[in-house]
Amino acid sequence: MAIWPACNLKKRFCLMLIYCFGIFLVSSINEDGSNLLRFKASLADTRNYLHNWNASDFTPCNWKGVHCDDSMVTSVNLHQLNLSGALSPTICNLPRLVELNLSKNFISGPIPVDFVNCRSLEILDLCTNRFHGELLIPFSEITTLRKLYVCENFMHGEVPEEIGNLTSLEELVIYSNNLITGRIPTSISRLKQLKIIRAGVNSISGPIPAEISQCESLQILGFSQNQLEGSIPRELQKLQNLTELNLWQNFLSGEIPLEIGNLSSLQSLALHHNSFGGALPKELGKLSNLQRLYIYTNRLNGSIPVELGNCTNAIEIDLSENSLSGNIPKELGQISGLTLLHLYENLLQGEIPQELGKLKLLKKLDLSINNLSGTIPLVFQNLTYMVDLQLFDNQLQGKIPPYLGSNSDLTVLDISMNYFIGMIPPHLCRNQKLQFLSLGSNKLLGNIPHDLKMCKPLVQLMLGDNQLTGSFPLELHELHNLSALELQENRFSELIDHGIGRLKNLKRLLLSYNYFVGYLPPEIGNLTQLVSFNISSNFLSGSIPHELGNCIKLQRLDLSRNEFTGDLPDDIGKLVNLELLKLSDNRLSGTIPSALGDLSRLTDLELGGNLFFGSIPFHLGQLAALQIALNLSYNKLSSTIPDSLGSLQMLESLYLNDNLLVGEIPTSIGDLPGLLVCNVSNNKLVGVIPDTPAFRKMNFTNFAGNNGLCRVGSYYCHPSHTPSWSSDGSSKQKIVSIVSAVVGFVSLFN
Repeated sequence: MAIWPACNLKKRFCLMLIYCFGIFLVSSINEDGSNLLRFKASLADTRNYLHNWNASDFTPCNWKGVHCDDSMVTSVNLHQLNLSGALSPTICNLPRLVELNLSKNFISGPIPVDFVNCRSLEILDLCTNRFHGELLIPFSEITTLRKLYVCENFMHGEVPEEIGNLTSLEELVIYSNNLITGRIPTSISRLKQLKIIRAGVNSISGPIPAEISQCESLQILGFSQNQLEGSIPRELQKLQNLTELNLWQNFLSGEIPLEIGNLSSLQSLALHHNSFGGALPKELGKLSNLQRLYIYTNRLNGSIPVELGNCTNAIEIDLSENSLSGNIPKELGQISGLTLLHLYENLLQGEIPQELGKLKLLKKLDLSINNLSGTIPLVFQNLTYMVDLQLFDNQLQGKIPPYLGSNSDLTVLDISMNYFIGMIPPHLCRNQKLQFLSLGSNKLLGNIPHDLKMCKPLVQLMLGDNQLTGSFPLELHELHNLSALELQENRFSELIDHGIGRLKNLKRLLLSYNYFVGYLPPEIGNLTQLVSFNISSNFLSGSIPHELGNCIKLQRLDLSRNEFTGDLPDDIGKLVNLELLKLSDNRLSGTIPSALGDLSRLTDLELGGNLFFGSIPFHLGQLAALQIALNLSYNKLSSTIPDSLGSLQMLESLYLNDNLLVGEIPTSIGDLPGLLVCNVSNNKLVGVIPDTPAFRKMNFTNFAGNNGLCRVGSYYCHPSHTPSWSSDGSSKQKIVSIVSAVVGFVSLFN
């Protein structure tokens, strides 16, 4: 029996050995793994992307984002894993860590000072997080760094002189921090290996140091959207490897140095949105590798150098928004690969060169807002890649090329504000791609072509101010993408069909100055996206449909100069976004709805030239934004002028003339600070015109035609005897009679 305890003892010992060995196995992760787990502990992994970071593994080399060499961690890539939390310096305990990528996460806080211990780090990408703190501290001590990306964070402070210590640096990407300030340090000249600088969208100021030209390996130099000032150093011509020079949207000035023409490798030159002046250097024509030239929105003058035609590899050229003059060089037609040419808003003159028709790959051509004359080159109708052609606001004339749009997927055509004649070309939308068409302010004749009326993709159709004829096209009702329809100032006639209510995406409908007749269809109320509606100066009759009150996004409504009759619907008061309401010169009657007082954004209210009667609603005094005009003239309004109109503190013009108004002019109106015009002539007003600065500046014709009204200071006006409206009616009549008699007596001797 004594043998069993011995056996049990051995069994227990064996079990203990197995248990201890198991513990050893569980906790056997190597030192790199332990450091990574401590690093992970400072992060929040809400989507559990790092679930396989397991302490029971021997090595972290199979963990997500971890790469090893000889069982030692050399790279950690946790790009876009929705991680948050803070950055732990324990990652620097990995002795062979060469690359760390934490970009596109939500990690926040400062960069730990102990990050200087990442002595082997060559590539560090912290872009698109929420880091803050001073820029490049402590990065400036990690001299092994080759690529440093800290873009799209909240880093602040100046770029330190110590950046010159990073002599191995090849790429520095710090754009979109916004808070980076100060000057570009001259020590940057020591970065002989530097190939890429991208530091846009910050607040870096001062001049561009000439020392940057010593970074002889530079390929991309980007400081766009900063506050740099001064001129471009001529020394930049030393950067013979430079392919991109991006300095747009700064405060740079002076002339563009002609030495830029020596940057033989340059492919992209972006200097737009600065204050460069002088002439465009002809030396730009030496840039045989140039693909993109953007110098728009500056102060350039002089002519476009013909040498620019030597940039035969150019794809896009934009010189718009300057003061360039002279002719468009025909040599630009030599750039066979050109897809975009923007020269708009300059002072260019002469004819459009026929040679531009040789640009077979041209997609976008904008020559608008110049002084160009002549015709559109006929060859333009053969440019098969043309999608965007804009020539508006010039002095072009003649007929539009008849097959324009037939051979290309034309999407945008704007040739408005010229002197074109003839018919609208019939095939502008042959390929059903046209979205934007503006032919307004020309001298075009005839009907809208059938193909155009069936152009399903159309979003904006602007044909106003021409001599077009015909009825309102029924086919337009099927253009459900249409957001703007402008047919104003033409010779369209007949009825407006009920089908107009199908254009439910319409935001702007301008039909004024035509010959439309009949009723305004109630289906207009289906246009709930409508922002601007002008159908003034036609021959429409009947009542204003109350359904118009459904168009609650309306900001501008003009139904003036028609023959509308009946009451003004209360539903107009629902249009709370209205800024302009013009109903003048119709035959509207009834009382003015008090609901108009709810139109709190109204700046211009014009109801003159109708048959409104009754009193002026005191609710109009609630229109605090009313500034341009309140016009109730030429109606049949009676009763007194409500004192509430004196609350319209921004009002400049008030027209109440030619009504039947009685009583006195409220003093509060004369105290309006911005009032320039107050016409109350031809009413039945009495008493003294309030002696206020505004009224003293106005001609008396604004008050004429009111027999009981006088101005203080005139020898027949006695304020002390002004009628007291608290008296009984008979006393009032006697006083008015006496005043009238005196006025009449005085008139005999004038």
